[in-house]
Amino acid sequence: MAPKLALVMFAIALALRAQDVSSGSTGVDGALVLTTPGTITFDPRTFSPPLNSAGDNVYHFTRIQIATGVTVKLSAKLLRGPIFWLSQGPVQIDGVIDLNGEDGTAAARVPSNAGAGGYPGGLYRRPGYGPGAGPRGGIFTGNQFLVPLFGGSGGAGGEDCSGGAGGGALLISSSTSITVNGTISANGGNSALTCGAGGGSGGAIRLVAPAIDGSGTLVAIGGKPDGGHGRVRLETLANNMGGSTNDTPMTMGKPLGLFLPPSPPASIRIAGVAGVQVDLGSKELFRLPQMKPTSSPVTITIEARFVPPGTVVELEFFAEDGTEQIVKSTPLEGTLERSTATASVPPMGAASVGYVKANWKQP
Repeated sequence: MAPKLALVMFAIALALRAQDVSSGSTGVDGALVLTTPGTITFDPRTFSPPLNSAGDNVYHFTRIQIATGVTVKLSAKLLRGPIFWLSQGPVQIDGVIDLNGEDGTAAARVPSNAGAGGYPGGLYRRPGYGPGAGPRGGIFTGNQFLVPLFGGSGGAGGEDCSGGAGGGALLISSSTSITVNGTISANGGNSALTCGAGGGSGGAIRLVAPAIDGSGTLVAIGGKPDGGHGRVRLETLANNMGGSTNDTPMTMGKPLGLFLPPSPPASIRIAGVAGVQVDLGSKELFRLPQMKPTSSPVTITIEARFVPPGTVVELEFFAEDGTEQIVKSTPLEGTLERSTATASVPPMGAASVGYVKANWKQP
């Protein structure tokens, strides 16, 4: 009888431990239930009421259901930084969650867009973006624990085409269970094999729950050519996931903590052009009209949040006639929560779009 008693006690201890696995969700964002077939570009502002009022990319759901035939696109076009979906109840993924980076293209006028939390691909003869950007394909630089969570780097541009963008980054955590019979994909974008450009690296997928199961696909492979693979991580007490990772490196462990970001993600936006306030929402690109060569430089006002004061912001412009220029701002002034700077942009002979970026050392 002693062995049976020991087994019973072990089962009770395991059950008690499972009850302690919490997603941390408050449920304030309600249930995320998407059942109408088709592609949905996930934008928290389009929900009624809007999701994630804190603006920190941490969503507090009561339960999550992505039905068969539904594709949810998580793109850096609308979402800045990695995405955290927390759920009090079960998570059921029978459709597709798409965090793939865009492919590079010929005759591109702007860099390719990444999945949410990833980095863009480079334009002609320019490196890609992100910590793993190199002379060809992007490299994923995250660790096996995916803490901190971030996506893949972009591939470099070639002679006449742009590089593939990096895959995005997603954490899904449930206090009860996660079932994936569909697909969660954070692949890097491809580029043309003959133009000398590189593919974006795969991103990051992290699932945390007392039980994880399903027969679906979790994939974060690099784009062609030379894009590095990302990573998948499962943290659970009962792993019954029998699906495929398509050669994506995967690690497993017990739930030890979510390690959510301590503050909202860093953001930089254009707040004004030539003295006129503008609101671009969460768009990462802004557009300048064509200016005559004799025009005076345009003053652009920049607003940053959770970027250290003193940081210099770079504005990259890509004009429709193929010309490019990089302009640096004054150092950011203000607080970590909100700071501002200005930049003087010389006239360009064609309409152009611009990226805003900054580099700094994390305290």
